[in-house]
Amino acid sequence: MSPGRAVRFLVLVCLLSAGCASTQELTRDLPGVKFMKYTLAGADRAQRANLDRGLSRLRAREYDGAARSLRQALWDVEIIEDASLRLEELIEVHQTLAETYSALGKNQWSEEARAQAKALTDYGRRDASPTTPEAAVAKAKAAYQAAQFREAVTAFGQALVELEGQSPTPLRLKSLADARCHLVLAHFALGRAERAGEEVRRLAPMEGATASCQRQAPPPVRALIGSVESSEARLGKPSAD
Repeated sequence: MSPGRAVRFLVLVCLLSAGCASTQELTRDLPGVKFMKYTLAGADRAQRANLDRGLSRLRAREYDGAARSLRQALWDVEIIEDASLRLEELIEVHQTLAETYSALGKNQWSEEARAQAKALTDYGRRDASPTTPEAAVAKAKAAYQAAQFREAVTAFGQALVELEGQSPTPLRLKSLADARCHLVLAHFALGRAERAGEEVRRLAPMEGATASCQRQAPPPVRALIGSVESSEARLGKPSAD
């Protein structure tokens, strides 16, 4: 390795390990930064493929395709074991979803995605979590069972953040799928069928998640889930272009 490349490598390692709030902004556009972060974290770079695809499709103004790739990316990056890298990538997915929704004219959805990205950012800056993931989910389910559906939507959104502290990964994925299923149910109960359908689309890339959700859903929601699944099947999975 040349002296110049060695210096750049050392600077990059220092930035990646510094832990400062501005690290992501300082390094975002440097060539090879993501590859290096994944390497240092022992993560598979392929877990970012759908996020990269979503960004490319957003730049190409292929907004529906971008949304499909980013919904898959929500689950892909959750498999990353390194908590810091996983959180960074998840924030980027939500930020990119916000841009995509805005381009599709879904301004409320865009605001929700930006709020979720901010909540995840704040979570990453905490010294300690004020609640356990299990307590956050229990609070959200209590609101749902009490038919306080607006409060349940807010609480399940927060539970998705707190669940980033849950391990091992299979348990976290199962809990996230359950929380998203309850978001489908709560949005539908509020008369937001279109928003509930979008939550089904976010749930669908997780194998078995929609089937599990259907088992606990009332007939109208089961019909909605089936309709969305049929629509997504016709569109097909994101291609590896």
